[in-house]
Amino acid sequence: MKLNKKLHIICFDVPYPPTYGGVIDVFYKIKALADNGVDLYLHVFYYGRKQQDILNEYCKEVHYYKRNTSWVNALGLMPYIVKSRKSEALSKNLERIKAPILFEGLHTTFLLKNKRFKDRKLFVRTHNIEHLYYKQLSKNESNFFKKFYYWIEAVKLKYYERNLKNSNTILSLSQHESSYFEKKFGKKVMYLPAFHASEGYHPLSK
Repeated sequence: MKLNKKLHIICFDVPYPPTYGGVIDVFYKIKALADNGVDLYLHVFYYGRKQQDILNEYCKEVHYYKRNTSWVNALGLMPYIVKSRKSEALSKNLERIKAPILFEGLHTTFLLKNKRFKDRKLFVRTHNIEHLYYKQLSKNESNFFKKFYYWIEAVKLKYYERNLKNSNTILSLSQHESSYFEKKFGKKVMYLPAFHASEGYHPLSK
C-alpha cells in the first residue's frame, strides 16, 4: 500500500555514493521512503562531492546548496558545522512545498527554530552526540590549532543542542544515543536503526 505522502529531507552532504556511515543511512532511507510512495524533496549541501543524477530517480525534486566553508563561519556562538549550512534559497524552497521536514544531522538544523516553519512537522535524525564526538576529536588531535577548533566546536555544539527541543521528533541512530536524548527531551525521542543495503531488518546492538 502506497503512503502517498510528501517529505522534505535536508542532507549535510551528497548522499551518493553511499561510502561512509552517515550517507549510507541517508541514501538507503531515501530509497526506502521512495519505494513506499513518499514524494521526496531533497535538499543537499555540497562541498566536495559531486551532484548525482541517481538521486533524481528517487526524489520529486533535488536541490543543491553550496556549503559556505569560509573561516568567518567559525566565529560566534553557533557551531561551524551548522552556520556553514545556512541558506536563504533553502528556506524559500521549503516554503514553496508545504510538507514535513526531516533534518539529517544536527548540522542541517539552522532553520529548526525559524518561525516560518512553526506549523510544520519537524524531525531531526541525530547521527551522533555531536559535542562528545568533537570532544574526542580534540583529545586525539596533535595539531594545536585543530585541537583548539575541535574543542571550541564541542563547547558550541553542547550549548546548541538545546535547540532540538524545537523539533517534534528526534530520531536517534542507536539505543545508547536514545537514552542520552531521552534524558534531555523525553518522549519525543524515537530509536530508528540505520538504513542500509540489506533487504532485511537488522536492528543495531547497544
